[in-house]
Amino acid sequence: MAIKCEEYSQVCVMEVHGDFLGETAQAAKKTMEDHVEKRRLVDFIMDFTKCNFIDSDGLESLLWMRRRCEDLFGKIKLVGLDESCRKILEITRLEHRFECQSDLATALKTMR
Repeated sequence: MAIKCEEYSQVCVMEVHGDFLGETAQAAKKTMEDHVEKRRLVDFIMDFTKCNFIDSDGLESLLWMRRRCEDLFGKIKLVGLDESCRKILEITRLEHRFECQSDLATALKTMR
């Protein structure tokens, strides 16, 4: 499985394993919808510690997930982006659209 989920006090942490593209990006969207529908969660953290690349499908999915969270008055944060993933966000001018934290503990502390 390319997406692994854990819950920490009403926050869903989705850990991305491998590159965030195509099927993995779609799986992340479906996982988010499942958690919204079944668990009533609206706050999400995407953990990219084990990811080295994000393609256009991945970026589109992140933007969709951000809009979905905002519609529900929730938040989404990105964690553990490596240099290449940060550069991708920078080049596409999306770095300011997402709150990025260096580690999961910090992101969890700043959720609410």
